Amino acid sequence: MVLRFTLSITLLILGLPNQATLKAETPAQACKSTVTGTLEMIPLESMVYGNKRLLRVWLPPGYSESVAAAKRYPVLYLFDGQMLFDRCTSQPFPDEWRVDETMTDLIAKKRVQPSIVVGIDNAGPNRTDEYSRYSAVANAPQKLSAFMTTEVLPLIDGRYRTIGDRAHRGVGGASLASVAALTLLLDQPDTFGLGLLESTSLQNGNGRVLQETSPVVQGPIRVSIGVGTTEVPPAEAASHGFPYFDEAFVEMSHTLAENLKKSLMNRPEVKLTVEQGGRHHPKYWSERFGPAVSFLFPSETEGQK
Repeated sequence: MVLRFTLSITLLILGLPNQATLKAETPAQACKSTVTGTLEMIPLESMVYGNKRLLRVWLPPGYSESVAAAKRYPVLYLFDGQMLFDRCTSQPFPDEWRVDETMTDLIAKKRVQPSIVVGIDNAGPNRTDEYSRYSAVANAPQKLSAFMTTEVLPLIDGRYRTIGDRAHRGVGGASLASVAALTLLLDQPDTFGLGLLESTSLQNGNGRVLQETSPVVQGPIRVSIGVGTTEVPPAEAASHGFPYFDEAFVEMSHTLAENLKKSLMNRPEVKLTVEQGGRHHPKYWSERFGPAVSFLFPSETEGQK
């Protein structure tokens, strides 16, 4: 039953709401791109997964200027790249994460370090198999690690001026994509030291991921965890036999935060945000993205406050 409900949420995130919702939310006119700044599209053919996808690379203001030719940048890798930068590619959702607009604003205000953001497109029908830590596909976590460390990172580090250490490399996502990000924080702690976890589908595996974080030996350096109090409409949750789903969803994020704080070899900084009325939707992840990325990549000015 938990597995079936996880699938229901996954369909929601893939952009497959019911037809009435779709009709109400999809604009009638042709979509005009909402991208702000420089967004480069890089095709990636994965040997690990045997498929193709786009990497959407957002470059901070000034990256291509001659005065910045020797400057290197932190990198934040985010899953579900289609929903990050452009309302047109986030359809049928009417909202996107607004990563580009938010980063542009925060960098200008010197509240966050100028950073590169890499959106990794999901694989559509194969999204669940690739992101779930407990996928029906054999060795799913190992494949995800191999995909990131042998394909994505070498491509990005080879093409852009990145800082290639865990203190300047973050990974994140929302829903099941947040489980994928958490998998990398747990399994590749020397590679990814910063985590942005939104509305994490911790029901995946029926609690096993929480067990795997109690205890953690080497935790991340900093991790931001966000969750809403109404992730799934109560009537929908109740119809699947889970009347206390939202209460449990918040409690699971609390547990994850406490578990990570107690990592044995370090004591990570953990920011937990519980948004009253927050739902399982890009609009709310967008609202929490600014405070989260400011916590993970603070500017030198912010860090001295």
